[in-house]
Amino acid sequence: MERKALETAGASYYTLRGLFGIPLGALLVCAGLGNLAWGPFRHLWVFWAAVAVVALVSFWIMRYYRDSYGRVTQSRRHQTKVAVLTALGALMIWGGMTLDWKADLPVDATAASFAAVMLVYYAATVGPRRHHAVIWGSLLLTGLVPLWGDVSGDSKINGGLILLGLVTMTSGLFDHLALKRAFAHG
Repeated sequence: MERKALETAGASYYTLRGLFGIPLGALLVCAGLGNLAWGPFRHLWVFWAAVAVVALVSFWIMRYYRDSYGRVTQSRRHQTKVAVLTALGALMIWGGMTLDWKADLPVDATAASFAAVMLVYYAATVGPRRHHAVIWGSLLLTGLVPLWGDVSGDSKINGGLILLGLVTMTSGLFDHLALKRAFAHG
């Protein structure tokens, strides 16, 4: 295999370890439900218990990927690209949340900004994939549909967090399946 093909495979491996998205998405849902004081999630200890479970599950997922697929060290160039994308993405998401909090827009800027960031991130790291366009594009459109006008900023942000969690889990599952196909591993 040529060097460029190996580098591309390494970047794909790192980015497509989608099982991590499932506990992360669950944590986003817990955060949104907790902030909305819904049912048992209104208790702060429930969120911290969820954090502990996510940490434990993530450790198991990390071991699964290491044992099943080995370890890959990213090139400095790829690490720099991911760091820049992450920093710019965080600013964009913060901006979306600020818009939802302070402006009375009929859109969910939190969900839309997160979806846009993820579309750019995946396009820049592993290249455009159909499932990313469908999953994250659907969230982007959902955030931009002007249905959110009568929702308070707090509820809009937390509703966005719940949507982000569900979409993150879905994308994670499809990413993992793409990884399995790419490396033809059971």
